[in-house]
Amino acid sequence: MTNSRSKRLELVRNLNQQDLDNISEQLAKQRETLQGEQEKLQQLQGYRDDYMDSVRNLKHTNVQQMQSQRSFIQRMHMACEQQQAMVAKVNEHCEAIMHVWQQQSQKLKKLEELIERYQREEQAFADQQEQKLIDELSTQKASRRTSAF
Repeated sequence: MTNSRSKRLELVRNLNQQDLDNISEQLAKQRETLQGEQEKLQQLQGYRDDYMDSVRNLKHTNVQQMQSQRSFIQRMHMACEQQQAMVAKVNEHCEAIMHVWQQQSQKLKKLEELIERYQREEQAFADQQEQKLIDELSTQKASRRTSAF
């Protein structure tokens, strides 16, 4: 039984495990990217809020300064919105990879369960063969004893 079903499926299981490992690496990288993008968003929002606080605390501003400040605040809002969109996009990609990882993990688990079932069947068959051989040897030994008398 050197070429048993369970041994053949071990190769398939190993390939599936490699796929799962690759997907895990992709997921880890994507999560790192997501964390980086979230940090950028927090920094942008913090900078925008700090700037708005400093503008509010100004006592003397002329019209040109106010227009410049308003324009800058609008650009900061747009940058925050763009970064929020980037975070959402990266998060969606992260969730998609996670879904693929879950599917691959389930596939691997089912494959491992099948291999275990085949191994149990193969062991039961081997045990039966061994018992048959023992029975035959016992029968032969008994028949030699009776024929010796």
